[in-house]
Amino acid sequence: MRQEPKPKTIYARGADDGLWMGLYITAAVALIGGSVAVPVLSIPGFAAALGVPFLTYFFLRRTHVAAHGMTVFSALWMQGIVMFACASLIFGAIAFVYLRYVNPGFVAMVFEYLADFYRQTGDEGAGALADELQTVIDKNAYPRPAVIVIGEMWSVMFSGSLLSMVVGALARIKRVPVSGGM
Repeated sequence: MRQEPKPKTIYARGADDGLWMGLYITAAVALIGGSVAVPVLSIPGFAAALGVPFLTYFFLRRTHVAAHGMTVFSALWMQGIVMFACASLIFGAIAFVYLRYVNPGFVAMVFEYLADFYRQTGDEGAGALADELQTVIDKNAYPRPAVIVIGEMWSVMFSGSLLSMVVGALARIKRVPVSGGM
């Protein structure tokens, strides 16, 4: 006798979706980061960043539909929190490897780019910021890759959990058809 497979928990769904969200966020950040060298990459990078709420909606709505419209708000929100926590781990691991081993001069390049940018604006406040950045450059006092990555991971988790709260509510608004389609 064949047993029916157990339905996935919200935690398992969040972890599975977190893998894809982590890869998606990594690609968006890579495009935006690459725009320092190739400015046209900022267009698909920001477009990808704007796609995060839509991808979040897709994942949370899919869960709600699979549960025949019976998923409570808190469960969808928790799935989103788990999804972004797992996404931040994927993103953090890839970002750390990139900043530490693949392109260890990236942070210095960004600091130099920003110092030049602020210096060229001609604004007094921007000039002071350029001087501060130049001091960091001169003293070689850049933040370590681990510090940058942990900050970005917290950013992904915090903003993702807030986004999941809003999207979790939106995913429940549209009535689920009897047939179970999206």
